[in-house]
Amino acid sequence: MNGEVRGSPDEEQHEELQVVDGHLSAVGRGWTSIPTAIINTFTDSSISITSLDLSYNSISKVDSLDKLLNLKNLVLDSNSLDSEQSFPPLAKLETLCVNNNQISDLDLFLKGVKPLASLSYLSMLKNPACPNYFTGKDQEDYKRYRLFVLHRVPNLKFLDSSPVSAQEKKDAERIGHLMAVARPDPAQYTRDTQNQQSMKLRILCLPRWLLKESRLPLSVSRVMFIMEDNLKAIDS
Repeated sequence: MNGEVRGSPDEEQHEELQVVDGHLSAVGRGWTSIPTAIINTFTDSSISITSLDLSYNSISKVDSLDKLLNLKNLVLDSNSLDSEQSFPPLAKLETLCVNNNQISDLDLFLKGVKPLASLSYLSMLKNPACPNYFTGKDQEDYKRYRLFVLHRVPNLKFLDSSPVSAQEKKDAERIGHLMAVARPDPAQYTRDTQNQQSMKLRILCLPRWLLKESRLPLSVSRVMFIMEDNLKAIDS
């Protein structure tokens, strides 16, 4: 079902929002938090939100989501999320994208993700806690990171830009607890907020081959994130 909503009188007025086939996009609205009034308006109606894109805001905490009981896909790319988050137990949430935030303490962040029992797809690219080529780390650092994440979130099928292999699952179960990634120096990672609006490259959070060959719901194909012009497209 589709529906529209405007901000309530006691909230800052927002442009009209619309849910299309369960997908609500609120990209680049300058929000510093998730407006409770907006969420309540939809949850108090017969409109069901299954996919929510809050990219390019300044959101620092994931509150006000506990009423979205049918939410399957959540995109929080390019916000101001730090390591200390407490996700509500959204039983149906399968996909979480938090690319390009300020998550530096991996262990602390994964503790906050623990209530998401159905989480299968997680992307944390361009965070200080994700040691890959975006943050100047080598492949061995990234392998350690993957094993630690899989140890803490064993149901993952897809992490960042690649699927989880059977061997990774075995290694994570065996030695993942030993793979804790050292917390990086936050000074190494500065964000250019002035240029956020100029970012043009919009790519799928999951590669097309996975979307075609897996049993993912169609709504996952709408889960997208925006990266800088020089970011390599994640695709097969």
